[in-house]
Amino acid sequence: MSLSHRIRRRVARRAERILSTLRLVEPRPVADDVVGPPLHAVAPAPAAEAPVVVEAPATPEPVVEPEPVVAAAADEGQRPLSMETVQEMFDDMVRPALQADGGDISLVKVEGGDVFVRLVGACSTCPSSTMTMRLGIERLLREEFEDFGDLIALGDYEV
Repeated sequence: MSLSHRIRRRVARRAERILSTLRLVEPRPVADDVVGPPLHAVAPAPAAEAPVVVEAPATPEPVVEPEPVVAAAADEGQRPLSMETVQEMFDDMVRPALQADGGDISLVKVEGGDVFVRLVGACSTCPSSTMTMRLGIERLLREEFEDFGDLIALGDYEV
């Protein structure tokens, strides 16, 4: 599971916990990851009879090589790099964390694989903003977008 999916799941769980604490929604009786009834509620299966032995055919069947799984997984998860997709990722994963510390991020433009952003509020003067950009935001962009180039932070008066 990719980092972005884990972060989205964690944010959704935290939001649900807050809403249920404020009694705005009913708490879920079963966790997200559990499918079906609890194990103690499932009746044990009846014992099976002795297995039937089937003899193998005289001629061996040809072995079919499976397709590489890595290539298929990489193609499915990649999204195109555009203003809309980057803005959506910022809204879902980056902006809530920055706003919790009194800052924010604004997307200026996406040009040729490069993403231009401006940190505002407390983030614009924070000494840790460089680490936030490189280890947090840039890493998420590299994971989400195959054609991502560089993350470029603009100053207050740069366009």
